Formats: sequence, C-alpha cells, structure tokens
Amino acid sequence: MNTSGEGILFTKMHGNGNDFLIIDNRLGEIPGHELPDLALRLCRRRTSIGGDGLMAVERSDRGDIRMRLFNCDGSEGEMCGNGARCLARYAFEKGMAPARMTIDTLAGPVVAEVEGVFATLDMGVLETASALRGQVLILSGERLVYSQLNVGVPHTVIFQDPGDERAEMDLARIARAFQSDRERFPQGTNVNFMKIRTTGEIDLRTYERGVNDFTMSCGTGSTAGAVAAWLEGKVSTPVEVRNPGGVNTVLIDEEGPGRVRLFLKGQTTAVAEGVVSGECLQIREP
Repeated sequence: MNTSGEGILFTKMHGNGNDFLIIDNRLGEIPGHELPDLALRLCRRRTSIGGDGLMAVERSDRGDIRMRLFNCDGSEGEMCGNGARCLARYAFEKGMAPARMTIDTLAGPVVAEVEGVFATLDMGVLETASALRGQVLILSGERLVYSQLNVGVPHTVIFQDPGDERAEMDLARIARAFQSDRERFPQGTNVNFMKIRTTGEIDLRTYERGVNDFTMSCGTGSTAGAVAAWLEGKVSTPVEVRNPGGVNTVLIDEEGPGRVRLFLKGQTTAVAEGVVSGECLQIREP
C-alpha cells in the first residue's frame, strides 16, 4: 500500500545528492495521469518534502518492477541513473525484487544489482558512432567544444578548461542556451560541464533537463561524461566521476568494434520514510 488514511506513504533517498521521493504504486492507487501533478506538489523545496524528482514503482510484464520517473517540473523522464540506483535498493529492501533485478523504464529494460548501500546499473550498449564528437557552438563569441550522446536520455558534454573557475550562474546561462536550441536538440538536452584531471578522474556538473537547474549528481550525466572523455583518449576505464554530491564510477566494456557496454556504480542513501499529509497535498503554488 502506498496510502494511509491521512496521506501518501513515501521514502526519500538520494544518490550522491541527487534526491528522489519514491512511492509504491503497484496497485495503481494513484492514477497515472495524476503523477505529474503529484511530482510538482511533493518535490517543492521548503513547502513540501522536496526532491529532484518523484519515482513511482509499478507492476511490469517486462521486468521485476516498472519505474515511472517525474522531474520536479512534472515532466516525465525516460531514465535516470541515480534514480534507478535508489529505486533498485528500495525495491530490494522492500522485498519487491531480488538483489539482481530488471527495471522496466521508458528507455528500455535496465539490469540493476544491489550490494548493501551500493547499486550498479547495466546501462546497455552504446554504438560509439552515434556519439557526435568535436561539435562546436559559438556563444557570445566563446567557442564551446562538446560531444552529444544518448545514454537513455540526451546529454551534451562540454569540455571545460581545468582553470575555468566561472560561477555556476554563468554556466547556467550557457546550459539554458544549449537547451533552448531546438534545431540542434529537438528533444532538449541535459548539459554537462566536464573538467578532466591529470590523474584521469573527471569533475562534472550537470544542468538537468526537467529540473532546470544544476543537481548535486547525475548518473546518466556521469556515464555520458566518462564515455565522451574515453572516446577522446583522455581517461581509461573504470572512470571515477566526481560530482558535487559524490563519486560515480563508470565502467566501459568494449564488446566489439564500435560497441561498448556501460556500467554505472555508486552509493545510495536512505534519508527518511513517512506520510505526506493531506494538508500539504492541498497547497498550490501561488
């Protein structure tokens, strides 16, 4: 059951600071058309529980469970690496799925394995020819070099100079300019700013589509950044990707010419469980 007499039962978890509210909707007690509005209400900071997104666990004929992901702006996302890792641990600890499970997502089935507080996702196979490398966009006179990849969701990876210390608000302007370019990015895009360390590690900050802001961590962004750097010969696998909220590890396994299988591993944290009050659910944004 995901409801009580007073409100909706929830669990809050985060993957390296990328935080989510998870509800059990396997019985379909909350109609699917109501989930976008529920995400808007529950993900508000300060006046509600707060989170980067809402995830609903549903029944699936294609996997052990189905993941419905709604960003904090109410839009539905195809896939989220950190979210799926949190959902995997949640489902395992609640007895909904085995430690090695298949999660049905809009981006296709994703295999996850839970080991304590860590969860690893098989992100599937990427045809490296599909990655657009060495792309250039001139913005306000600045030449920005980027790669474009789809790792379940579209990601732009901007190669940032290691000495670039500009403020996040300035990077946000660049990210919004990329996202508003519907000719290049008809489905929108997540925008990653990547610095490659001399040690072979990556520093990454992601401005997420649907969140419309930087998040503390992004699993698919970490995967995209690692692959983009690896394709340019800048790093070797496994790749340690340092997000502001923590480290994700990306393993790149070459399956054949032009084909790589990607794995994402990172820590998850269970924050709280509780009931969202009916009073909170009735509050609308001014």
